[in-house]
Amino acid sequence: MPGQPSRKLPSTRWNTLPDLEGVRVFVAVAERRSFRGAAGALGLPRSTVSRKLSTLEGVLGTRLLQRTTRQVSLTTAGESFLAEVAPALGAIGDAGQRLLDLQGEPRGLVRMTATAGAADWVGAIMLELVERYPHVRVELDFSDRQVDLIAEGFDLALRAGKLDDSTLIARPVGHGENGYYASPGYLKGRRLSHPDELMEHQLIIYSGRPRGMRWEFQVGKRLVELPVRGRIVVGSLAVAQMAAERGHGITWLPTPFGAKELREGTLVPVLQKYWPPPVPVQLLYPSGRYLAPQVRAAIELLAARLKGLL
Repeated sequence: MPGQPSRKLPSTRWNTLPDLEGVRVFVAVAERRSFRGAAGALGLPRSTVSRKLSTLEGVLGTRLLQRTTRQVSLTTAGESFLAEVAPALGAIGDAGQRLLDLQGEPRGLVRMTATAGAADWVGAIMLELVERYPHVRVELDFSDRQVDLIAEGFDLALRAGKLDDSTLIARPVGHGENGYYASPGYLKGRRLSHPDELMEHQLIIYSGRPRGMRWEFQVGKRLVELPVRGRIVVGSLAVAQMAAERGHGITWLPTPFGAKELREGTLVPVLQKYWPPPVPVQLLYPSGRYLAPQVRAAIELLAARLKGLL
């Protein structure tokens, strides 16, 4: 008001007010227990992360993190500071997210990981995403290794089976079935009524998954694994399917591989009554609270398309 003195914060309060970017860096390191993971998630050089954290500790006059060559842990002061600033940083993030949502069109980077076997159809869906939203960029990692989404800075993952990490948000999108197939020409005149007879056959092995050299079958109430060897061992599901179609033997394929060939009759299922039960397939992401518009758009598109495939 005119004629009234302006209200000022005590100078000591301004002196101890930490830089917001430094606080954001601290929370990222604290949650991931990793400078490298925080740097990847924030899109900053590791040296910048270390410098900002040191500056923050200097302003506060206390050490927040204990650093060793192998791990990062919180000090008592760090635990206390994290408990107070994380909710405040979350409130700021919510406010910013609401403003971004009001701007409408998604834009920015989506980093996603999925198994190598899902590359063709997940890749096609993510191409649809960038075609729909010109300002969205994607980085896709197709690998059968176990990826740590938070430590490695991924926004999204597609995984099948039981989940070990309960800290992630899981959105079910269907069930995947692992089955065994061959061409009618290969099976003509050959006996195959039980998994024990597989070793009498030519097998086409997909080596791109961790347990590729062991095939699973439901025998009675037991899920058994059989070690397998093949004349053809290949790291591509498309090539394994092609080899089966051409009569080179029996192969393992996950849903939705082989669906078109089944309809056309160039592949047929074998030992179907011994197939393992279908497994749940989920989209995983670290948090549902602060999803960027481009990540939310990716999740919605993937969920819609995958339900039509699985």
